[in-house]
This record gives sequence, C-alpha cells and structure tokens, in this order.
Amino acid sequence: MSTLPRPVIAIIGASGGIGRPLAEHLAQQGYRLHLGARRADPLQSLATELGASAHALDATDISAVDRFVAAAVEQHGQVDGLVNLAGSILLKPAHQTRDEEWHTTLAQNLTSAFATVKAAGKHMRKQGGAVVLMSSGVARAGFPNHEAISAAKAGVIGLAQSAAASYASFNIRVNAVAPGLVQTPLAEPVTNTEAGMKASLQMHALNRLGEPATVAAMIAWLLDPAHDWVTGQVFGVDGGLGTVRPKIRM
Repeated sequence: MSTLPRPVIAIIGASGGIGRPLAEHLAQQGYRLHLGARRADPLQSLATELGASAHALDATDISAVDRFVAAAVEQHGQVDGLVNLAGSILLKPAHQTRDEEWHTTLAQNLTSAFATVKAAGKHMRKQGGAVVLMSSGVARAGFPNHEAISAAKAGVIGLAQSAAASYASFNIRVNAVAPGLVQTPLAEPVTNTEAGMKASLQMHALNRLGEPATVAAMIAWLLDPAHDWVTGQVFGVDGGLGTVRPKIRM
C-alpha cells in the first residue's frame, strides 16, 4: 500500500446540496480537503465533521477565489483538485429577466467558474491536477424560459474546453459536469408545486430527478488521478435532459 499522502481537493460550494456528499465521499477515500462556501457556520460545521480546513468566500469575487486556493496551498502545501459548485437557477424568458437578474446569474455561474480556472492556472501549474466545473443539461439543448441560465452554463462549457487546451502543458485537466435537475435545496423553488414537479420530471427521459450523490460520484471520478487522460470533456449526468427527447406521458 502506498504511503504517499492523498491528493488535496479544494471545493467551492462544499456545504451545498452536491458539495456535502462530494466532500463526505472524498473524505471517506482519504483525500485531504479544503472547503469553501459563502455561509461560514454550516461550512465550519462540515469541515469540523470531516477534519478538513475551511475558508468562507464569495465565489463571484475573483480575488476571493484566488485567496481561497492560496489558503489551501498554504495549509496543505499544494492543491491537486479544484471544484466549483457555486451556481443558481433562473427560469424566466429574456424579456422578463431584469438586468440585475442577468448579471447575478452570470456572476454566480460563469464568473465563479472563470475565477476557479484563473486560480487553478496560478496555483496548480507546478504539480498539475484536475479542475471540475459545473455546466447544465440545459446548456446543450433549447428549453423555454432558460435564456440567462443556459447562456451562463454554455459559457462554462466553452471556458472548460479552452482552459483544458491552455493548461494541458502544465498537466492541469479541466472538465465540466452537466447535470439535469437534481434534488437539492437549489431546485426546490422549481419542484415545490405539483405542476412544477410534473413538468420537471417530464423533461427527463428517465422521468425522475437526479440524486446529489450521483453527480458527486461523477465529480469524484474526474478528480481521481487514475483518470488523468481525461480533459476538455463535458459529462452529462442528467437523466437524458441534454440529449434525449422523452416520450410524452399523458
């Protein structure tokens, strides 16, 4: 058995619906963790539970993300994997989307992803590693009332693929995961009515919402050094949302 220390993984949005099961899974596998989220109290509680270091941050602040990764390097010596789970959902047609909603959606989903890539490019070039960004199945097919979120999440795909090319020579792999609608607190405003839940289920060919642990497992797979020949890819973990037209159920 190897005596080398397990890789260091930094997770932005660690106390969220997908972040918590991801952090728990990685901790069980022996990874060293540096956890980040906006709200300090639940973040620190999770970090204490898992024996991880923690750093509260606003993921839309590019400098704050840099400081978060720098703190991970200071604490652990290096960062081998960086995950951005910050994000939001906005379901409105363009003409009903307020200017501030557009800017907020871009900041929470695309700016946070760009900040993650920028910090990785600065702090991970010495040893390389894996960066995982979050796109969405709605970025890969047209859905009504998704203009702002689809634009932001499609931007994440372009960002991941370009960054994968830019940083390949430093052995930094950049991939994106594109979920469908997952059963997290973020999805509750969409699914908390009978009509909303019915429409959400019918959008997915498998006729069910995703489980956070399923998405977390894909992220963990991408972080695993055993899969170090995978970069510039978009992995749909979406019940078919982005690629399959479901049979209409009456």
